[in-house]
Amino acid sequence: MTNASIVERYDRDAEDYERYWAPVLDASARSLLDRVPDVLASMSGGEPRIVDVGTGSGVLALDARRRWPRASITGVDPSLGMLAMAARRAAAAGITADDARLDWLEGSAAAIPLRADSADLVISSFVLQLVPDRPAAVREAFRVLRPGGILAVLTWLDSGDEFLPSTAFDEAVMDLGIPEPGEEDEEDRAGDYASPRAAADELRRAGFERVRAREETLTYEWDPFSYLEYKQRYDESWLFELLDGTPHAERLEALARGRFAALPPEAFTWRTPVVSVVARRPG
Repeated sequence: MTNASIVERYDRDAEDYERYWAPVLDASARSLLDRVPDVLASMSGGEPRIVDVGTGSGVLALDARRRWPRASITGVDPSLGMLAMAARRAAAAGITADDARLDWLEGSAAAIPLRADSADLVISSFVLQLVPDRPAAVREAFRVLRPGGILAVLTWLDSGDEFLPSTAFDEAVMDLGIPEPGEEDEEDRAGDYASPRAAADELRRAGFERVRAREETLTYEWDPFSYLEYKQRYDESWLFELLDGTPHAERLEALARGRFAALPPEAFTWRTPVVSVVARRPG
């Protein structure tokens, strides 16, 4: 099952995602591959099959190709817009479209378009919070893996911590009395894990063993200017589109700038918890 409205949003906003949101995630996503055991190199005669589920703009798939040049890598995503962005990233890295060791497939986390027992490693970053049925997605990763194969995932932990610039922006919206009709309906989504233990337990219920889950911290530094641009062009672009051509648009920008200027520079460093989990399919 695929959340259609989310896919449509990623199709529409692929370029803005690449410019404004991918840089926030990239470093943490790449660090997931550091947790993959060295024994990966010995699988499948030293030529492992790797599947990146929810590949987005291809960050993990391309980093995996750099780390394991003899591996065959498939990036899977339901958004054709994001797959096109991944192909552009690959081309920029000098990887041609006919490269036999890297391909891109349209497909969802709950319906990976690959046969059972075909992958040595399944990787996925910042995807499991978006799927409507996360246990089904975990079971699908189990299906695709060969016995003894490895699953490595990274996603958000539920956190009640407030990010001051985000709060300041929301207060600017409220101070101006701007009516908020609500963002686009994204239907059902699994949401963030409550704890590393909850993430590990879900993988164990799907049949995985040797499950190791740990909390990490995603850190990203904005400044008042780059954060406002991020809000305007990506995070709250729907709101600015609604306000375009009205007095509210300029007033909101001016008030947000004023509120951001009142915050200390360190307030624009975002630190938020994530969870990485590595597990094996029994062999």
